[in-house]
Amino acid sequence: MSAALEPYIQRLDAVLEDKNPFTDGLNTAEQKTGISKRNLVLGGAALILVWLAIGIGSSLVCSIVCFIYPAYKSFKAVESPQGDDDKQWLTYWIVYSTFNILEYFADLILFWIPLYDLLKCLFLVWCMWPVENNGSVIVYNTLLRPFLLQNESRIDARLSKVTGQVNKYVSDAQKEANAFANSSTGQMLAATTNAAMDSALDSVSQHVDDGEKDKDL
Repeated sequence: MSAALEPYIQRLDAVLEDKNPFTDGLNTAEQKTGISKRNLVLGGAALILVWLAIGIGSSLVCSIVCFIYPAYKSFKAVESPQGDDDKQWLTYWIVYSTFNILEYFADLILFWIPLYDLLKCLFLVWCMWPVENNGSVIVYNTLLRPFLLQNESRIDARLSKVTGQVNKYVSDAQKEANAFANSSTGQMLAATTNAAMDSALDSVSQHVDDGEKDKDL
């Protein structure tokens, strides 16, 4: 068991050696408590697992853990000159998005699964764990990639059709808005709105002037 976990522990140690605000805080905590950074992180993870198992605010905790860290690492990947980490986090977000869509439609069933938030968090942590073949790579290559490649042309055709319809609706709405604005009713409404705004500004200005006069008296 320890041999199987050794690559994950080594990768965790490597991540904790990175220079960022999180590891700086861990370094300070290590110096003050005498507890290693690895044990602090593992202890914090254990507390989160207990919190998720209890169920109080577990959905929020799971969302924070499985979104904030990947979002920050995605930012780092975008800003870095290497391209391998870009692919890693794009793969995670594909799996994460697909999981959220499936979860939305299966919510009534998943609600009854004991410790579901804990299981969900463990799955997503496995998907984002900083090793070469983490959960997102396995899920993507095993399930999502074959499905997407097989249906890529159909998906592109549907997206193109939907995009065309949306663009048509937007164009029609813009034409109708321009026609209304150029009509007598639209011009009257615009004039009424401008007059109301001017009246409101004059009223505010009058109140300010009255207040200054009262102060002078």
